[in-house]
Amino acid sequence: MTSIVEFIEKIVWSFPLVFVLITTHILFTFKLKFPQKYTFKGLKYMLTSDKKNTKEGISSFKSIMAVLAATLGTGNIIGVATAIMIGGVGSIFWIFISGVFAIATKYAETFIVLKYRKKDKNGYYGGSMYVLKERLGMKRLAFLFSIFVIFTSLGMGAMIQSNAISSTISQNFSIAPQMVGVIVTLICAYVLFGNEKRISNISSILIPIAVLIYCIACVILLIIFRNNIINSIILIIKEALDFKAVTGGIFASVAIKAMSSGLSKGLFTNEAGMGTSPLFDSTVKEKNIKKQSIMSMATVFIDTVFLCTITGIIFVASGLYKVAINPVSYAQSVFEYLPYGNYLFVFVIVIFAISTIPCAGFYGNCAIKYIFKSKTLYQFIFKLVFLTFVYSGSIFTIQFVWSVSSISNALMVIPNIIMLYKLGNEIE
Repeated sequence: MTSIVEFIEKIVWSFPLVFVLITTHILFTFKLKFPQKYTFKGLKYMLTSDKKNTKEGISSFKSIMAVLAATLGTGNIIGVATAIMIGGVGSIFWIFISGVFAIATKYAETFIVLKYRKKDKNGYYGGSMYVLKERLGMKRLAFLFSIFVIFTSLGMGAMIQSNAISSTISQNFSIAPQMVGVIVTLICAYVLFGNEKRISNISSILIPIAVLIYCIACVILLIIFRNNIINSIILIIKEALDFKAVTGGIFASVAIKAMSSGLSKGLFTNEAGMGTSPLFDSTVKEKNIKKQSIMSMATVFIDTVFLCTITGIIFVASGLYKVAINPVSYAQSVFEYLPYGNYLFVFVIVIFAISTIPCAGFYGNCAIKYIFKSKTLYQFIFKLVFLTFVYSGSIFTIQFVWSVSSISNALMVIPNIIMLYKLGNEIE
């Protein structure tokens, strides 16, 4: 079964989807007249926006921290290491390119969802499924999108993140995965059952601290590997653009392999085009949808253009990719160049991953809310199921889950992009 799923994963993440994804990013970049130029304005908005939640909705700052919490998971470290091991060092170039152009797609999908969001007694809510159903009349596509959100939430959001926490802690501190799983599950239960406001409150504390510590670590590593940095960047670009076929024609070239790996991992880390982060953006109390969309697109810059690219350059400069056995050991080996680097690695992985899990649970709950028309019983059941998956991810090998989640990620893109193409002219 695992081999079949892995084969399907390779098919869905083959050249056609990669082409559609990068084409969409580029198209909206030109259509919206390079919204990337407002990235630093978005960063300024983040720092100066209102930081208090109200009954009407979540503050802009806290919603953006929650969006970052959802994207700043293992993809920023282990995902980058995986991209290098699968697609070669050239994949870092395509992660960077995907991030730069994905900024436009993130703006577009956030704008559309915010434009058509809804409001009930608990505040604002929305998502691509509501737009697909009520604005475009695509009920089946809206339903499929919701199903893919649930699969991604349970797999990529719950199991893979908790597995990263469990395996990292167990390897470094000899703590049983079962014990780690119980602790992680209890923490996530506390956050998840506190709804989106508790998620945003905790994210607004954890994420700035984690990002600051990680950036300091990256600066030190750049200094340590300073003699290899320039050559590493040259090698990354060279392999990314090497379209000379190695086997099987142009679609088996070094560059295509790097492109596929880089763009898929770029999507995994920034979620631009998937339609997930607008689920949280739609809960914000901010009524200026342009402003909120600009802030949301700035998360792609932080997550992918900056952090993933810097991480990738450091990983290549270390030279350890030549002897790496698996992505986790590869990533940790790089951090071990730092004093107490193994502890720092554990801290960063745990904070990033444990911040991601409740946000993923929120996304899945949004899909359940849509499918079952806001019935709280089904939402409660989903949260219990989600927490079961969190614990299971801590104790089981999850290559199968990773492949299934990767497929769900890819399939989510299709209805979301259809929505963007249908309503692209409405984006301001």
